[in-house]
Amino acid sequence: MQLLKYEDFISRVNELGFMFFSNVMDGMPSLVSETPHWAWHTGDPETDPWRWKDRAAEEKRLAFGCILGGNKGFIAPHMYAAFLAACKPARTMRERRYEGLVSQACWDLWQLFEWKRVLDTSEIRSHMGVRGKKSGSSKVDSAIVELQKQFYITVGGSRQKIDRNGRPYGWHINVYERVEDWAPAQWCGGKQKMDREDAVDLILDTGMSIGKNVDRDKLAKVLGFSL
Repeated sequence: MQLLKYEDFISRVNELGFMFFSNVMDGMPSLVSETPHWAWHTGDPETDPWRWKDRAAEEKRLAFGCILGGNKGFIAPHMYAAFLAACKPARTMRERRYEGLVSQACWDLWQLFEWKRVLDTSEIRSHMGVRGKKSGSSKVDSAIVELQKQFYITVGGSRQKIDRNGRPYGWHINVYERVEDWAPAQWCGGKQKMDREDAVDLILDTGMSIGKNVDRDKLAKVLGFSL
């Protein structure tokens, strides 16, 4: 299948339930494998798959980020509650920090979001005291992925950096928000939260149905589930 238009992409992910961004696992659908290479990086939000990911998050049509076991991908609204139940720790961040389960970088980053709520990649690096590839940048980048993987934060869209004269420049960079602020309430399952085990089974069953010759245990590992 070749996806050529934004609405076709949205329909495809809604049909599948979730989709990887790149070819993370043989047999699993991905945006890279289902779009022609010549369509990328044109800047057209209707036909450029690189822009679709940002637009889908901005419009809250799909969830996007490092949300498939730390891998970049998309989740349809009807599957979001299952991923939330399967991936977000049951205990609070503060409780987990007290138990030694949260790194210093993750804790500092979460405190930043408790204060600021909406931050782009450049702002995060600035507030966390890192520039470019200097010391500490890898820890910050890892923390950004980890908090997405655990459904504490998510990509809310993108924007360009602003120069000293107030003019936008360069490629668009991710903007992140807390999941509780970004995710529509109807996506999250209401008061009746799914049981984690049931949620994991639903996600893996869905993955097996949309994949080709996929090993269930390998899929579970890619998605970060311990069976």
